[in-house]
Amino acid sequence: MVIYTDLMLNSIQNFNVKTRTLKTSIALNLMWKDEFIQWDALDKDMTVFQLPKSEVWTPTMILHNPAEGFELTTESSSVEKTQHFFNGTVNYVITGSILTVCKPNIFHYPMDEHSCDIQIINSHYQENIVLKSLRDSIKLDHYMEHPEWRITGTNVTTKFVHGKITEISFIIHFSRKPEFLLINVLLPIIFLSVLNVLVFVLPYQSGERISYAITLLLTFVVFMNAMADELPPIGDPVCLLNIYITIQMTMSSFIVFCTIVSLSLYDNDDKAKPVPLHWKVFAYYAGKMLRLKFKTVKEIEISDVPKINEVFPFEHDGDVTEDSPAPPYEHLGWKDVGRAVDKSLFVISLLVLVSDTAVYFLFIWR
Repeated sequence: MVIYTDLMLNSIQNFNVKTRTLKTSIALNLMWKDEFIQWDALDKDMTVFQLPKSEVWTPTMILHNPAEGFELTTESSSVEKTQHFFNGTVNYVITGSILTVCKPNIFHYPMDEHSCDIQIINSHYQENIVLKSLRDSIKLDHYMEHPEWRITGTNVTTKFVHGKITEISFIIHFSRKPEFLLINVLLPIIFLSVLNVLVFVLPYQSGERISYAITLLLTFVVFMNAMADELPPIGDPVCLLNIYITIQMTMSSFIVFCTIVSLSLYDNDDKAKPVPLHWKVFAYYAGKMLRLKFKTVKEIEISDVPKINEVFPFEHDGDVTEDSPAPPYEHLGWKDVGRAVDKSLFVISLLVLVSDTAVYFLFIWR
């Protein structure tokens, strides 16, 4: 016996990524041939009539991937009658809301795409009942658009399970409408990341660097907790946005550490500590690369100092040599070192931010 199926999707009521369930409103049209109910259609008004479903045989169908043990049977249908045609064709419609299991793919969240199927088999596992689809896609004539999800396509597949039992799968391909999450989640994270880098531009005399950096770090922690409430605890694969926020939070922690080091360098100037040579060399060459202008001490021109031969004339025999000029970084102090460190960290943090943000957008837009 062949039962032809035709699924009409009325709406996607809810897709819960965390519980991995899809709730849909459907109308499943079942058609088969009953050889015991046929007649000659001599009158045009007698080509079709209806009978209560309790008085005729109707197939019992179940979901092969139900959530919470939900079964799709004729008893759960709101339609109480079967439609009979003169040639023996019987039409029966099962309507209602069903809850099925669906594994989400949250890697590209909030621009994620999913494929969920509604698997239907004969409840009595009868091999003599074969399920076939009237079309290779789901009917969307009366579909009501969901505010969060957009259907990108549908298809129907058939296979044998448990031997020769027919399973028919109605597959729904849909994607998230990302505008809300892009504006309310992703853009604030990017803006916070930019503000995080600007901590090295804030004057050290303001005394607000540490509190500013720690506040931004705590903000990233709040975003991480919000993401944990929205997404499943186990991701396969892991959400790319979660990785991106983790990178920004790591960078924020690194910036807090570097801010403490930078302020300690400025503090050494008040303590009148001597500047080690390696810090002077670093500040000089970093300043040249980053085009920093340091305040210089007025140097004494060699030509303004009377030569030894002019004061004490004697023949130049090579025993007396002129003093070599001081290195160009000799006059640099702790404040110059602090400025060089701040500018270097600003450039490095900005490059990291631009790089990981560009890679993230390349991935989510594929």
